[in-house]
Amino acid sequence: MIFSLEALQAFNGDCLLLHGGTAADPKLVLIDGGPMRTWGKSLKPRFEELRSERIADGDPLPVDLAMISHIDDDHIAGMVAFTEELVAQKAAHQPPSVTVQTLWHNSFDDIVGNSAEELRTLAVDAPAGDAIADATKAVMASVPNGRTLREHAQTLGWSINDPFAALVALPADGARKIKLGGMALTVLCPPAKQLAVLDKAWEAYLKKAAKKQEADQGAAPATAKPDTSPYNLSSIVVYAECEGKTMLLTGDGLSDHIVSGMEQAGFMQDGKAHVNILKLPHHGSERNMTQAFFDAITADHYVISANGHDGNPDLSTLQMIPASRQDDDFEIHLTNDAEDDDSLEDLVTHVLAFRKEREDSGREFKLSARKDPALSLRIDLLDGA
Repeated sequence: MIFSLEALQAFNGDCLLLHGGTAADPKLVLIDGGPMRTWGKSLKPRFEELRSERIADGDPLPVDLAMISHIDDDHIAGMVAFTEELVAQKAAHQPPSVTVQTLWHNSFDDIVGNSAEELRTLAVDAPAGDAIADATKAVMASVPNGRTLREHAQTLGWSINDPFAALVALPADGARKIKLGGMALTVLCPPAKQLAVLDKAWEAYLKKAAKKQEADQGAAPATAKPDTSPYNLSSIVVYAECEGKTMLLTGDGLSDHIVSGMEQAGFMQDGKAHVNILKLPHHGSERNMTQAFFDAITADHYVISANGHDGNPDLSTLQMIPASRQDDDFEIHLTNDAEDDDSLEDLVTHVLAFRKEREDSGREFKLSARKDPALSLRIDLLDGA
């Protein structure tokens, strides 16, 4: 049986491949596409490798499920580049290189409705330097990508959000396991009740922003808090299981929301859980992490997809992991290696400081990184037969 996770070189973003099924009938799940360059640099060549290994006679590589955790550029832009190529192949009457059965994608428009256009107006009209408006501009820049991806999926005939009725979410009446090639996937976040109030959250956000624009420009600027803004609240978080092995794949979710989803789905016992693989939220940003989260959810493998952009992974986040453990029976995996590229200043600073702390404290947990020119790092939890 196959149950493995590949974290591709996605630069400052996320791009994951979840492998399941058997060697004779493999299943493939794509989770996020990273920023735009991820498609050409990592994802496309990896798809070509898999196609060569698995498919004969030039047939397309089948992807059973493609999922966008949320619409931030560092998660969706590479997926748009991928679908643009498939749409171009179709227009040219060429056979597709890849087929996708189902897309999970909670469209921003589906979540917030008419507020999306109000936000666009706010972002265009807002004065430069307004913290709230700047945060709005950042998310609005990604909204067209979400719309384009949905249009591409429809053009390509992909199923959208199947088997959910509408939005991909944790149902209010309990967790739902989606079976795929011996794997079970449970959506933990966002909860349906949370999506139901996101529209109201955006309305409050708009009112606050409007008041800010009307306020005295000499007043102290508001501080943007991306860890509490409504668009991050919609991040899809998935718990994957296969033959007793588990993965927690978190997008850019918030730590308390993830724990709440784990509890609602019944994966916590006495406030604790252990998984084989934990993909850290938001590239290891301290804004999404707490010590309580790492104390509650431990792992054999901690995966961080980051390259130092925005200071990720934060040194404080790295420190929280060993602080939550008395043992050293775990490994931290990085998609970029500070020792390979000293131009990644924040990555170098944080990771080298963390390495020194580990050595000085006598801790023996493993700290490893993808090595160029490898397209990904891969963790196999089963024998792959």
